[in-house]
Amino acid sequence: MSEADDTRDVLRGASDGLLIAIREVDARERQKRAVPPGDPGFPDLARDVRLAAEAVLELARREEQAATEATASRIAETLPSINASEPPRELAAILEEWRAVERQLAEAPTPSEESSRLMERFEDLRAQYADAMRARRRES
Repeated sequence: MSEADDTRDVLRGASDGLLIAIREVDARERQKRAVPPGDPGFPDLARDVRLAAEAVLELARREEQAATEATASRIAETLPSINASEPPRELAAILEEWRAVERQLAEAPTPSEESSRLMERFEDLRAQYADAMRARRRES
């Protein structure tokens, strides 16, 4: 893999990961909003929202670092926008499934066993994506 390909994939991966995390915050907040504040599980849902939001902040920091490093390289001048970049093959399948889970989650009643199961799958996919990105960085 060339340095340009690697830089393109790191930027695309950082952006995709950030979008996944942002959508997770949105999904968790929507789930929490459907639960009355007097429900004993309400504080746990609020904590889940906070943890997901903290993950967004950390991913944004990593994306900023990747952007700074990419811009400092002359290679960055030759790269397409992130929108015009295809995700790496090993990440595309994870993104496709994540989008399907996201659509199902939007249609699932909250709170419900189905929405809880879908949130768990959402978390699993985010973890798989992060693992795949770490593996890519080690290979490059």
